[in-house]
Amino acid sequence: MRRFACMLVLLVSLTLGASAVLATAPSGKEIMQPIDTSAGSISDPKKLFTVDLNKASKVSVVAMPLEVAFNQINATTGIEFGCGQGITPQTPVTVSMTGKTRDVLKALGNAIGIRFDVNGPTQLRAVRAREKAPRKPLPPPPTHP
Repeated sequence: MRRFACMLVLLVSLTLGASAVLATAPSGKEIMQPIDTSAGSISDPKKLFTVDLNKASKVSVVAMPLEVAFNQINATTGIEFGCGQGITPQTPVTVSMTGKTRDVLKALGNAIGIRFDVNGPTQLRAVRAREKAPRKPLPPPPTHP
């Protein structure tokens, strides 16, 4: 019995020692990166999106539903859009922008306070952007007698 206990202790210590030797620091891909949640931003933490955002695109709508703007962008880029909680395709939007797809999406997002999450290689989901944090007031200057 004593011999069995010694073997068990030896086996456990070797196992723990081996796991400590094999442990490595996380690589850059394993460390979570902050996600930009401001209006017009595109978050793709899993690197799924394959559409070229430097391709020229155009959107021009005046008090029209958001889905009309999505359809205009889809016609030139092939991006499919969906809406997250609190965003409806009938939300009226006014925006006019021509340029890189990235800039067009940024302008659209800024116009109505949305950002985009990547759902697939050609899919974006519009979600509510975070509100801008109020600026902290500066402390009053010190008064000297």
